[in-house]
Parts: sequence; C-alpha cells; structure tokens
Amino acid sequence: MDPADLSAVFYGEGPVPVLWATYCPVHFDVWLAFAQPPSSPGDADGPGPVARTGERGRQDLILAIREEYGVEQVLERFRNRGLMEKCRPIAAGSFVAAQLTLKELVSDVLPLTSLAGAVRVAHELARFGGTEGIEAALAGHVRTPATSEIHDSMERRQERGRHVTWLLRLLHRIVRNARPDLAREETRERAVTDVLVDMLDAVVVDTGTARRPHAPVGPVVDRRQKYPVVSVTTNRPATGAVVRSRRTIKADAAEQVFSVDTASIGWAVVDSGIDPRHPAFHDWDTTGPTPQRLETRIARSFDFTGVREKLSADVLADGLVNWAAALPSVETTTPPEQPPRPPPGDQHGTHIAGIIGGWWPELDFRGICPRIRLYDFRVLDDDGGGDEFSIVTALQAIRHINEQAGRFIVAGVNLSLSVPHDVASHSTGWTPVCVECDRLTRSGVVVVTAAGNAGFAGTARTVGADYRDISISDPGNAESVITVGSTHRSNPHRHGVSYFSSRGPTGDGRPKPDLVAPGEDIDGPIPGEGIAAMHGTSQAAAHVSGAAAMLLARNRELLGRPERVKEILCATATDLARERHFQGHGLVDVLRAIQSV
Repeated sequence: MDPADLSAVFYGEGPVPVLWATYCPVHFDVWLAFAQPPSSPGDADGPGPVARTGERGRQDLILAIREEYGVEQVLERFRNRGLMEKCRPIAAGSFVAAQLTLKELVSDVLPLTSLAGAVRVAHELARFGGTEGIEAALAGHVRTPATSEIHDSMERRQERGRHVTWLLRLLHRIVRNARPDLAREETRERAVTDVLVDMLDAVVVDTGTARRPHAPVGPVVDRRQKYPVVSVTTNRPATGAVVRSRRTIKADAAEQVFSVDTASIGWAVVDSGIDPRHPAFHDWDTTGPTPQRLETRIARSFDFTGVREKLSADVLADGLVNWAAALPSVETTTPPEQPPRPPPGDQHGTHIAGIIGGWWPELDFRGICPRIRLYDFRVLDDDGGGDEFSIVTALQAIRHINEQAGRFIVAGVNLSLSVPHDVASHSTGWTPVCVECDRLTRSGVVVVTAAGNAGFAGTARTVGADYRDISISDPGNAESVITVGSTHRSNPHRHGVSYFSSRGPTGDGRPKPDLVAPGEDIDGPIPGEGIAAMHGTSQAAAHVSGAAAMLLARNRELLGRPERVKEILCATATDLARERHFQGHGLVDVLRAIQSV
C-alpha cells in the first residue's frame, strides 16, 4: 500500500495532523504494515508474512509498557486469551515483543492503551448495531454515551464520536487494502464492514478501573497514564551503519605521553559478531625478535540474532526473560582447549572491533586500544540484518552482567548500527532502542552510537534536493548516548564532515551529532585473517569508543560516570569550523581530553 494513501486517513489531509494521530499509541508504521496486501495470490489471511516466522497475517511488534505497571499485566492478558503459543510474547525489561494479527491487536492490545475508550464504543456499536451500526459510524453518525466524569459534556461526547469515526475509517482502509479476496467490487464495501464487525465484536472490554490502586490521584489527571501499554511499534530492521586514523584523533600521542593501558577495560561490540580466530584480537608477546601470539582478548561472546527463537520456555518465567537462566543459552564463548567458533559471515562487526581494539604486530596494525578486553554481542546475522528487539535484549543483558558482578565488567558499548527512524511515527529519542540506551547509560555504561549514513542521497552532484537534514538514525537519537558523525581519516580540517554523514538536529530539535571522528577509508580486520578499508559513521563511532576507553583507563574515577565522559570528550573536541549540526562539538581529541582531567 502506498504510505501516502494511508497517511491521508491516519494524519488527515489538512496542514496539521489530526489530534488522534498525534497521540495514537499505535504508530503509523504498525498500521502500514497491516495494510499491506498478501504476498501471494489466494492468501486470505490478511497482510503479508511476518519476518522470520513464515506465518501469514502476523506482524512482529514491540509493546512498550509503562514502568509503574510492569509487563506481568500484559503477559497475563495473553495467557488468559490463549495467545501465548500463537503470539509468542517475550518480555524483556519494559518491552514485550509479540507476533500479532490485526484482529488480535484490536481485540486484545488496544483495550490496554489510550485507545480503550474509542475501542469500547466501537465494540458496542458492532455488538448491538451490527453492520448497519458500523456503517453509520463510518459516515460520522456516532452517539457516544455520557460518562461519570465530572467534566463530561456534550462537546466531549461529540469529540469522542469523531475519534471513533477516525479509528473505524482507519481500520476500514487497512482491511480493504489487505483483503483483496473479500468480494467483488459491488459488494466489497459491505464485506469489509462485516470483517470490522467480527473484529470489533471480539474486543475484550475491561470493566474495572485501569488505574493502579496505589497510583496517586491529583486534581489534574492525564488519562493516557491510566493504561499499561504506552506504545506499539514494529520490530524495526537494523543494519550496520571502518589504522591510519589513530594519529588523527591523537590516540598515539596520548598512549605515549600518559602510558595509557586499557587492558583492564571491557568494551561491548553490539554488531554482527567478531571473528575469534583473527590474530588482531589476541594479546602478543613482542619482547623477542618475532611476535608471539598469546590468548584471545575476546572475553565473552553472545549470539542474540533472532533471539526470540533462541530463548526456550525453560529460560522464561511466564514469558518474561529470566536473565540468570537465559544468558547461558545465548552465550557462545568457547573454552581455550576447543577450536574457536566459525567466523561471522558479515565483516562489519569484526572491522568495528578491530578499530576499537585490534592489534596485529606482524602487519603493524594497531587499533585505538590494542589491549582492551572485548565483549562480542552478535545482533546482526550473516547478511548484516537484524531487528530492534534483539538489540534491546542485548543491552539488557549487558546491564545484567554488570549487576551480577557488582562492578563495571563492561564499561562501554559500541553501537555502530542504524535503525531507520520515521519522525512522523515515533517520538524522537523515545523508541524502544533509544529508551534502552538511556537506561544503560543511567546504569553507568558509556554508550557510543553511529549517527547514520543518510546525510546525502545523491549520486553525482549536489542539486539541493539530495541534502538531508534531520537524518540521524536510531539509536543515535537517544539523549544520553555519544552520537558520532564522520570526517576524513587524515585531513579533517581540509575535507570537513563526510558527505554521507547524517546531520541534525533531531526530529524534536536537539543538537546532534555530538562529535565527529575519522570514518573514511579506515583500515580494519575482516573475517579470514585479512585487513580491509571501509567507511561510514560506524567506523567513526568505533574511534570515539576507543577514545572513551582510553579516558576511563587513565582516570578510573570516571568509571560509572558516562555523562561526565561525554562532557569531557565534547568539551575538548577540536572545532573544524563547520556548521554545528554537521560537526557537533568537533573532532574528538584523546590527548586533550586526558589532559583536561
């Protein structure tokens, strides 16, 4: 379905989006996913196949749960309705990933959101008015009953009626586009309405109060706070967003002047995986005439790709991830006496890890922190693709590892990933992956992310329309992370910010990126014991991860203070005399950062 067609129904055709769209807990990308027609002729089960499941009519969604409620109430709804096997809900932190049909979304999830009132009225119309009642509501003839609220009035009831009409028209357009099999054109509208009636008749109406018993009641109440499900989004796809550039950020000078040793620092690379067999990830004995390879510096490895399929019922407590039991099921660390696991099929994660902490004296290759301990969290598959929920669970696992150890085993995380962000569908910086990044930062872990590579879409020359502002991708939109753009590897003052580097501000007006670092033609290891050059803001982010690790190694009192680390790196960056939304605070400078403390 053309997004513009559904957008006209969802947002309205006026210059300002309708109120219902602005506050709709189910984001536009979810409705658009359900509006797609079947992928093969004769499929009458609704929208196309859900990714990685093969079952038609289902979409992989993430439900964000209000923290004061917890996920148990939502999981209980799935259990009571017998949907655990069909929808396969898994809860991690305050997010529930579930595979839902449109009917299940409407009947079982919407009553748990701020759309509950509109859905309840639509349910009553379907149950008592049937097809005729829904047809009248679609035409705008809705009479909603009065409520017990003290401020209820005729104007409020009319407003609720318009809200119900908006929701019904949206559902009608979705069903009409997703079900071309319903009937011939002359009876098609009636057939679509009949499907709506069946869908709305199945709605589970909650008769009790939605507000928690202990919740304070004040003179002014935001009704949206009453419902446990804050938002429903698609489980968005994620992709990877690459050392001659050590000198550019003065890592070589800082290492010599201050004798910085990062051997005690742990850094997580959340990416497509690190090749454990590559010589660049070992310690080396360089005291003799010939360098001797020692043990690996990859401390632990985990595979979170398609994590929902990997987590069996044994590691779930009624659908909620029990990390004490779940973490061993995704760990792939091999004992020293066993051969390392096969290298990843995608080069991205190995290259990023090599920029942060690679060391191969035989080829005179040296990353930013050649002795750092690396933690491998694989969230992208061999084709370089993944999903948002896998990233969210990996970040939660890092928090669990630190909490169980009682110290910062993992001091920082590199997220050279790009999750597409639609500013019209999601509140900028409040998507699941951004929320989880902020939580990880609040727990004391430095989080470094790529700004994205969507700053320019042209191919040959600048003609105006190909420049993109507001192009920062998630998780770079998160407030607390260090978002990194790209510049030239050795001549940043001359060449400035890379043409492809995403620019700010964010969709809600915050200045991003925070810094720039070398991201063009960067050497790094690749699977198969090779070295290759890549470019992108992914590679730039890896430089800043290395810079942050050096700062922590030199000043250990900064461990657990990621906001201070970000402040120091930004305050000591070198101004490239470029526009703020291009360069952020400027080029990261490790030497100046360490000298400033």
